[in-house]
Amino acid sequence: MRPLQPPLSYHLDLYRYWDTKRQGRCMPARRDLNPSEMPVLLPHLTLIDVIEGRFRYRLVGSKVVQDLGREMTGTWVGTHVTPPEYAAALCGIYEQVCSTRQAIFTTGEYRSPSKLMHAVSRLLVPLSEDGKNVNMIMLSRVSRYDRQGSAANWLGRTAGAVGDTTPVGGADEVVNLCLEWERQCTDKQVPPYAIAAAGGQLAAAAT
Repeated sequence: MRPLQPPLSYHLDLYRYWDTKRQGRCMPARRDLNPSEMPVLLPHLTLIDVIEGRFRYRLVGSKVVQDLGREMTGTWVGTHVTPPEYAAALCGIYEQVCSTRQAIFTTGEYRSPSKLMHAVSRLLVPLSEDGKNVNMIMLSRVSRYDRQGSAANWLGRTAGAVGDTTPVGGADEVVNLCLEWERQCTDKQVPPYAIAAAGGQLAAAAT
């Protein structure tokens, strides 16, 4: 099996860190996590509060903000995306994490009217203060997108769609899912792990 390379390997790094912090439990608590133990991951991570069945961005990493073209901290999941069906599907992924209390790997994409694509993969892991109920979700986000065209091609007009959503039971599964997503992106000719240039960041897409 081909080893993962950054940034795709950050999904595997998050899973292994989360799994280690479980220490035999179903899921760790937020207090078990130490940001200083994962400095390379931090720009790619997002922390979500679970509040009475809704999901709010608590912290959003700098690379995620760069890829999205906007700061999401303090806003609710699903409020910045279109169409409404996609917003509902996005929230449904977080609901699945809460109900199953499992790590989940999910993919998705956004397409502009000019057919530029922003492909995204996420690994979501549950956190719990009482060991039973999920009160936070942490996720790593890795994206690939076209660098041609201007930000105006995306702003306010980019439709999102959820791809595959798969429960994860081990590190090997994370590797296989990452490699499959990478293969699909290559088949669709999405450029590898583009870095947003000044004035070319994406908006109207959310974690």
